[in-house]
Amino acid sequence: MKKSLALIFLTFLGFSVLICDDFKFWKGGVYNPAISTPKQILGYEIGDFITEHYEMERYIDALAKSSNRVKVIKYGESYERRGMYLLVISSPENLSRLDEIRGNIKKLTDPRITSESEAKRIAESNPIIVWLNYSVDGDETCAFEAGIQVAYQLCAGEDETTKKILKDAVVIINLPHNPDSHQKAVSWFKATFVGKYGNPDPYASEHRGDWRMKTNYNHYLIDLNRDAFACSQIETQKVVEQLHYWNPQVFADHHGETKNMFFVPYAPPVNLNIPATTKKWAQVIGLNIARGFDDYGWSYYTGEVFDLHYPGYWDSYPALNGAIGMTFETDAGGRKGFQFEREDETVITFKEGIHHHFIASMKTLEAAVNHRSEILFDFYKFRQTALEEAKREQYKQFVIVPDKDKEKTSRFIELCLKHGIEVYEAKESFTSASARSYFDKTTTKKTFRKGVFIIPMYQPQKRLLKTLFEPDPQMEEEFLKEAKFAYEYNKKLGKNVRRLPLGFYDVTAWNLPIAWGIECYLTEDEAKVKVERVNQKPEFNFYIPTDTPKYAYVFKYDTDASAKMLAKLLTYDFKVGVASRYFYSETGEFFPRGAVIVRVERNRHIQDFHQKIKTFAKEFGVDLYTINTAYTERGIDLGSNWVVELKKPKIAVLTEEPVSQTSYGAIWYLFERVYEYSFTPIRWDYFSSVDLYRYNVLIIPDANANQLKKLLGDDGVKKLKEWISNGGVLVTLKNASVFPTLKGVEFTTSKLLGEGSSEDDEYEEKKPAEAKDTVKVKEKKVAERIEFTPGAIMRVKLDTLHFLSFGYGDEIAVHIYSSLIFEKSKDGANPGVFADKDVRISGFVWEDMEKKFPGKAYLIEEPVGRGKVIMFADDPNFRLYWQSLNRLFLNSVLLSPSF
Repeated sequence: MKKSLALIFLTFLGFSVLICDDFKFWKGGVYNPAISTPKQILGYEIGDFITEHYEMERYIDALAKSSNRVKVIKYGESYERRGMYLLVISSPENLSRLDEIRGNIKKLTDPRITSESEAKRIAESNPIIVWLNYSVDGDETCAFEAGIQVAYQLCAGEDETTKKILKDAVVIINLPHNPDSHQKAVSWFKATFVGKYGNPDPYASEHRGDWRMKTNYNHYLIDLNRDAFACSQIETQKVVEQLHYWNPQVFADHHGETKNMFFVPYAPPVNLNIPATTKKWAQVIGLNIARGFDDYGWSYYTGEVFDLHYPGYWDSYPALNGAIGMTFETDAGGRKGFQFEREDETVITFKEGIHHHFIASMKTLEAAVNHRSEILFDFYKFRQTALEEAKREQYKQFVIVPDKDKEKTSRFIELCLKHGIEVYEAKESFTSASARSYFDKTTTKKTFRKGVFIIPMYQPQKRLLKTLFEPDPQMEEEFLKEAKFAYEYNKKLGKNVRRLPLGFYDVTAWNLPIAWGIECYLTEDEAKVKVERVNQKPEFNFYIPTDTPKYAYVFKYDTDASAKMLAKLLTYDFKVGVASRYFYSETGEFFPRGAVIVRVERNRHIQDFHQKIKTFAKEFGVDLYTINTAYTERGIDLGSNWVVELKKPKIAVLTEEPVSQTSYGAIWYLFERVYEYSFTPIRWDYFSSVDLYRYNVLIIPDANANQLKKLLGDDGVKKLKEWISNGGVLVTLKNASVFPTLKGVEFTTSKLLGEGSSEDDEYEEKKPAEAKDTVKVKEKKVAERIEFTPGAIMRVKLDTLHFLSFGYGDEIAVHIYSSLIFEKSKDGANPGVFADKDVRISGFVWEDMEKKFPGKAYLIEEPVGRGKVIMFADDPNFRLYWQSLNRLFLNSVLLSPSF
C-alpha cells in the first residue's frame, strides 16, 4: 500500500516528463530480477526524485538481504547520529575470503618485509580494491544518488563488464561520507523547489540555498573535504580509519556542480611527493572515462582548476597513501536542483548529472580491473621507492620534545598514528650533530633527553610524512612560471578588467608541527639510540597534589590543557585570578605571566571545592600546585594589583549572512567540543532588538566588512560603539577586522593597506558637475593592489607583556590566506606584529607582497572608552588544525573583559 501511494504521489508530480521511457544508466544492462531495484524500495527511479538518508538505509538493507555480492558495514555515526556505511561489493567467492584479500594488500604496504617477488605474486593473483566515495560535500546531491545506482548495478548486473569487475575487484562504496550535510540539503530542497520538476531558471530560490543549506559542510559547518589530514571531525576520523584498514589502490571522490563534467588528469600543481606513476594511472583512467562520455556525446574537461597539492582533500590524501586519488565533478544536481538552465539556454537535469557520475564510476572500475596487476604492483612500488628516496632526503628524522605541552604532544602523536605514521620513543638520551627547529634557518648540535619521540623519514609512510612535516613545500616549476606570468600580466590591467586566474586553488603551506605548536626538530642525521615503537596514544603523569592549601591552587597558563581548565573553572563560577607578572612559590617553583590563581577563601561557595579542582586538573592533564601564603620571595605577591580577577565572559557570536560558515563553525566547535563553554549565536536580522548588555564579549567571525556595515546601518554602528564604550569587547576575525577601519565606523586607528582601504575621499569638497574643473584635487598616491596570499605561514613577534600573549613566547607562526594587510594601530596596542626579518616561514607569497608584511599588525587591541576592539588579521582557528593559535583566540575572549 505504501509503495502504491508513493507511485501515485510521484505520478502526480509528473517527474517522468523529463525522462525518456527507454532511459538506461548502463547500455545493454541485464539484471537479476531477484535483486531489489531502487524503485521497488524507494518508489521512484534514481533521478526522478531526491533520496533522504533513511531511505538510503532502507535500500542498502534490502540489497544486503537480496544479493550475495554485498556486505554492508556500519562503520560510524555523524554528530547528528546518522549512520555511515561502507558497501563492500564483489563476487561471492571474493567476499568469502575478504580477510585474505585485505591481508595480501596489507603486505604490499611495507616493502621492508615484503619482497618484490612476493609483491609481484600478489599483484598477479589478488583482486584490486577500489573505493568510490560519495557525498563528502553533502549538498552535491548527484553523488549520493549515483552511489545508490552503482551499488544496484554491481549487485544485480549480469553483463560481462560488471561480472569482470566483481571477479577482479573489491569495490567499496562509502555512502555517504557526510550524512548531516546531505540530509540538510535534501530537506531544504524538498521544502523549497517549485513546479512538478523544479524551476530551471538560475535565479529561482531553489538554486540559491540559505546560509546553512547552501553549504557542503557537516554539523559544525566544517569542510570535510579539507579535513583529511587534520582529522578534526568525527566523520573524518572514521573514514581515515577505514581507509587505512582497506588500503585501496584506486579512490574516486564524487562532487559537483561544474559547468561540464570534470575528471582526471589532474590540474597543476600536483604535490611533489606524489610519484609519476600516480599521474600516469590517473590519465589512463581519465581516458577510459572520456571514451565512455564520448559514446554519449557528452561535454567534459580535464586538467583544470582541481589540483592535487593540498593534502587535506579526499583525492590528495588517498593519493599520498598510495591510491590513485581522483576528484570527479558532475554538472547537475546540488544547487542546480532537478533541472538547470545553462548558458546556452539548454537545460540539464538531475538524472543526467547522476548518469555522468555513474558512467565515471563504472569506467573507473573497468579501467582498474583492466590494469589490475600493474596498478597493484605500482601500489607496492609507491612505498618501495619512498624508502629509497628517504635515504637521499636532507632531513632523516623529526624529533618531538613533549616537555612544553605534554597533553598536546600526546594528542599529536595519536594523530600521527591515525595516519599510519611510525613513531618511536627514545629510551636513552642522544645527540644530533645537525638539528634545527622550524623557526631556524641553520642547523646546530643538539642533545635530546630520554623520552623524546622520533619519527624517521625512512618508513613506508614517508610520502605522507614528508608532506605533513616538510618545512617549506615546493611547487611544480611550470605551474609557478604560468602563475607568475599571469600575475605580471594582471598588473598591467585596469582595476575593472577581468584578471587572469593565478591558479592557486587552495593553501600552499600546512606544516603540522607548526600548526599545532609542537616543539619539533628536524635532524640531518639518524639517531643511533635505543628506541621503542609507539603503538597507542602516549600517557603522561601530571602533578595532582594530595594536600589542601591554606591560600590557593595555582597552575601555569602555557598549555592547551590549562586553557581548557580555565574555561571549565569559569563555567562553574569559580573565582579566578590571573597573574600578569611572574612570581616564585614558596617551594621555588617558577610561575610565568598568565599563571592562574584559584584562592581558597574566594571559592567557599563551591561545594567540594578541593575535590572538584583536583578532578578537573586530572581530567585535562594539568600540573596543579598548592600555595599556603600570598607572600613570595621573588616576583609579585599574590595579593598584588598585578593579579587581575577575571570576570566571567558572557559571549555572543554573530552568525549567518554575511558571516563565513566555516569561521563560525570553527568557533562553534571549539566552544562546544573543546572548551565546553557556552555562547549565544545571534543573527543580524534581529540585531537591532538585541540587548547587548546581556554579554560582555561579541565575536564577529570572518565576514564581509561592507555588508556588515550596511546591515548594521548608522543606528547599529552607534549602538555597537556605545556598548563597547561602556565596557564591551568586540573581537573580529579576518575580513570582519576591516569593519572597525571603515569610514563611518572608525573603532580603530589601524588602516587597511591597498585598494579597499579606508582612506579619505578623493576630493576635499563636493561640487556640482558643471563646476568640476574648479575642484581642488588632493594629492593622493594611488592605492596599490594587495594580492591574495594563498595560505602561507608567516612569523609574528609578540609583545610578551600584553595579556593577549599570555602562555606564549616572543614569536609565533600564523596562517595568512587573504589579501589583507593592516597598518599598526596608532592609539592602541599591537601585541602581534609581523617580524622585520624572515617573515615568511613556509608557503607561497608573491615577492613584492612579502616585503609589505614586516612591521604590520597581525593582532590589535584598540581601547574604545571602557571597552576594546580586538582584531585578528586572519582567522586563528583556520580549519581547526591551526591549534597553536587556539589560546591566542581564547585569550581575546576569556581574559579581555577583565584587562
